[in-house]
Amino acid sequence: MNSSRIKASLVAVALCFGATHIVAQRATAPPPKPEVASASKEQVPDYSQEALVIEQIKLSYRFEKDGTGVREQNFRARVQSEAAVEQFGQIVLPYSSANEQLDIDFVRVQKPDGTVINSTSSDVQDLSAPIAREAPVYTDLRQKHITVRGLRPGDTLAYHVLWRTTTPLAPNHFWLEHKFFKPGALIVLDEQLEVNIPRDSNVKLKTEPGKEPAVKDQDNRRIYSWKYASLKRQKDDDDDDDKKKRSEDDEPEPPQVQMTTFQSWSEVGNWYRSLEKERTTPDERIRTKAEEIIRGRTSEQEKIQALYEYVAKNFRYVSLSLGQGRYQPHAAADVFANEYGDCKDKHTLLAAMLNAAGLRAYPALMNSSRKIDAEVPSPGQFDHVITAVPLAKEMLWMDTTAEVAPFRLLSPQLRDKKALVIPIDAPAELETTPAEPPFMSSESIEITGAVNEFGKLSGHTHMKLRGDSEMLFRMLFRRTPKSDWKRVGYYLSAVTGSRGMEVKEINPSDPAALEQPLEIDYDFTDDNFLDWSSKKEKVSLPLPTVHLPLIGADRQDNSRPIQLGAPLDVVYRLKLTLPAKYQTRAPLPLKVTRDYAEYSSSYKLDGNTITAERKYRLNKHELPSDRTQDYIAFAAAARADESQALSLETDVAGTPSIPTTVKVEDLIQAAEAAAKNRNYPLVEDLLKRDSRKSRSTKTCVVN
Repeated sequence: MNSSRIKASLVAVALCFGATHIVAQRATAPPPKPEVASASKEQVPDYSQEALVIEQIKLSYRFEKDGTGVREQNFRARVQSEAAVEQFGQIVLPYSSANEQLDIDFVRVQKPDGTVINSTSSDVQDLSAPIAREAPVYTDLRQKHITVRGLRPGDTLAYHVLWRTTTPLAPNHFWLEHKFFKPGALIVLDEQLEVNIPRDSNVKLKTEPGKEPAVKDQDNRRIYSWKYASLKRQKDDDDDDDKKKRSEDDEPEPPQVQMTTFQSWSEVGNWYRSLEKERTTPDERIRTKAEEIIRGRTSEQEKIQALYEYVAKNFRYVSLSLGQGRYQPHAAADVFANEYGDCKDKHTLLAAMLNAAGLRAYPALMNSSRKIDAEVPSPGQFDHVITAVPLAKEMLWMDTTAEVAPFRLLSPQLRDKKALVIPIDAPAELETTPAEPPFMSSESIEITGAVNEFGKLSGHTHMKLRGDSEMLFRMLFRRTPKSDWKRVGYYLSAVTGSRGMEVKEINPSDPAALEQPLEIDYDFTDDNFLDWSSKKEKVSLPLPTVHLPLIGADRQDNSRPIQLGAPLDVVYRLKLTLPAKYQTRAPLPLKVTRDYAEYSSSYKLDGNTITAERKYRLNKHELPSDRTQDYIAFAAAARADESQALSLETDVAGTPSIPTTVKVEDLIQAAEAAAKNRNYPLVEDLLKRDSRKSRSTKTCVVN
């Protein structure tokens, strides 16, 4: 594993409780899963070159029947590099002051000579979490920052901390999720997990196969324990091999240990309904605003859309995962007054406004990164809340947190997933979100450009987007000040296949006008599009590439369908004028048709101008796994077409006709291109012309 990944793992460890979600506190950066391994006492491997060696990390949980409890962590590691010192020089421990108490027993450093340096209370700062600084209503989210005294490479760092749950988020219930360290990510000599619960507690426990715990009863308690070690680091090339085996549609792995006292999803729904019930009641201000917004709207769907767009666009989303700090939303009246909220708060306000309009809205709890395990009814599985609105025989799904998502468009990670929908007067049930957008997505991109005698490409792009790419760029423009749109240009340049282009004069349509496709116009230049000093040149066409999911060749052994993405209609067009001195050979056209998709391309030359068109239409969002090889062949043909180059040839390379109006910077860029090809006589000639041009320019100014 490379150094950046080591640092990422160090951060995860430094967050202490990052591996486990307990009750209401969700881990911010959980380490991945482990593999069972037994430490050999006969042979002691040489770990002296490792940045960090974790000698022991033990997480212990003690739950009481009323939902209170203690989470305890013991950590000891050999710090063997400056990078590890940087990561552990300050330990940051998050907690929720509304229901937790964080106690630091000790933080100490042992030197190689046995000297011990203890951090004291003066080294601890109790601060508001960064999110609370921009959204003050979340001030119960706090962090303790511990400055570790005297830590240097070669030292052993140890600490012992405890989180005490003083107020249960769900009375008489507890739950947890846990992932162990990924084998090979770090050297971990001893990793332990212990869960201590009342013996008569009725719990559901699910573990990954091969991760079953040892269980013992002691008096009126039951103790589950796990113990692992990771004694060998994974090599970089092994990591690369693992990446190659993965497909883009592979689901994130679920937690390896899940425990809950909830016995059904209906029971989970009853608990959350009790938290939200009084919070969705509209006050007079909300009723007045709702009436104003729906005035003139005749159908229920029009009213729902108008209220959705109002809440989505006018109330800032605070990115805080469900379960971080609390599960109970703020009252709709408070969200309305504050003009911001997290996912559950924004849903609550929308539900209150719909209530004021005589409509119903249900919270839909889900996981934005992985699929919910239906066998484990636990609040710990959720990290997001969206809105489900029943309308006649149809359920309308919407997510106000995206702020500028067109009505009913869910982001890709929220589609085709189980969500716990909690009606007002019926049992909660897991329902599946739509697999596709409510409309046909489309991308239309037209590019015109010209290449000058020195290989510089200048052009203009017009984009018209509907669907996922539209939502992405709407969010970028909404969240980026106009003075910083140059940063958006970085992503726009990637559209034409080159992040080296300079993008300017960016002009989008209104990002908040959600009923119409988003349109973007911009100019671009690429100073080194082609090497004008070479007699033969192959250049890639400045056209976007179609995104086709990468599927591993062995994917057919998996029974899950292949996820292709939302149905999509794509048209990319290019008109490019080249210098007259080149003889040009265009790429060959292609057409590949399947029942699930069609790809075609055409290329035409008219004098020194080439026009190109690539089309792609995706008709289905998924395929049966037994069609893997067919899809791989289809995608390979499309990628081969996109990789075709434009072949240019000339007999007069290196001696372009230089117009009198040429700019000095063009001459300099031409000289740089010639230097890259080691055509030093030409470099000298161009620089001489540059010198004469500079003097001529200065003379004109003086006269």
